Amino acid sequence: MGLRRWFSVQQLAVACLVGLIVGFGAYLLTATTSAQPHFPECLFRPEAGFDPWTGQPHGATEDCAQLVGDGSTKVVTQNYPIPADLAARRAIPVPLGFGVGALLVLVASTAAGVWQRRPRSP
Repeated sequence: MGLRRWFSVQQLAVACLVGLIVGFGAYLLTATTSAQPHFPECLFRPEAGFDPWTGQPHGATEDCAQLVGDGSTKVVTQNYPIPADLAARRAIPVPLGFGVGALLVLVASTAAGVWQRRPRSP
């Protein structure tokens, strides 16, 4: 009986795909935010929400064009604090969801392979 490699290419590909789906799905389910009112002439970058890498909440930053006395415009940046409904929460970070999803697929596929190859006793 030859030695078996740790994981096949198919197992790793499926684990990565499932890990991405679980990672982004878990993040999107836990990172729901309420809509924040803003002025239509202003541009949010980024809107209040959660950081996908750490799951920490953050406030919004808004860039608004304002007229100056000589008729030209300048951009004014306004930073807003973390909204109260987000301050006490955290989202599941994408890397954590990816790791959990990929690990579960690798463990399940490896366990299924071990049970299939086990010889039956008479």
